[in-house]
Amino acid sequence: MSAYRLSTLHRRPAIIVLTMCLMFALLASGCRKNPTAVDPDDNNGPDTPRTPVPTALVGAWYSGTVSDVNFYDRATGQFGSPSGTGIFLKLSAEGYYEKGVLLQSSLYNCTMTFFAYTSGTITFKDSTITLYPTYGRIKSSDNCVAENNYLKNDRLVTETIIAKLGEDEWGNETLWLRYPESNPSAFHRK
Repeated sequence: MSAYRLSTLHRRPAIIVLTMCLMFALLASGCRKNPTAVDPDDNNGPDTPRTPVPTALVGAWYSGTVSDVNFYDRATGQFGSPSGTGIFLKLSAEGYYEKGVLLQSSLYNCTMTFFAYTSGTITFKDSTITLYPTYGRIKSSDNCVAENNYLKNDRLVTETIIAKLGEDEWGNETLWLRYPESNPSAFHRK
């Protein structure tokens, strides 16, 4: 068996697990177009719910080392250069959001990079946040497995997240986010 084939076989379980985790975690968007934080002048009507975002939560929140700078350009449809691994969530006072996910995995001489970007509207009720994606793109690149190279629209799937603003163990302002059946993840401002 060739070294390439052997390395591909060893990578397959990791790629499958990574892809399944991403699809579950992202639950992103794709086809319709509504006003978004990226495109505030686009006035196609409010066909997804939104409520004002509490002042304490407005802004950009990060988990991991991902940056939102040049992450995705809707005008060109291009993702930026990979930088870090993690998630960012930007919340506007008017009830719009942007979310970006970047994952990179390397094994032997193979590197797989996965980007996901969504934007849409958001509602708040008590500690429950609901994201209504109205736009989304995903990009995958792999220098060893050609079928893992693609750029496409993502599905529009509503996400429900439990949020709690507090502090981490070092006293830093922290937005704790979790899906209803999961443990919380810490998001910080930069």
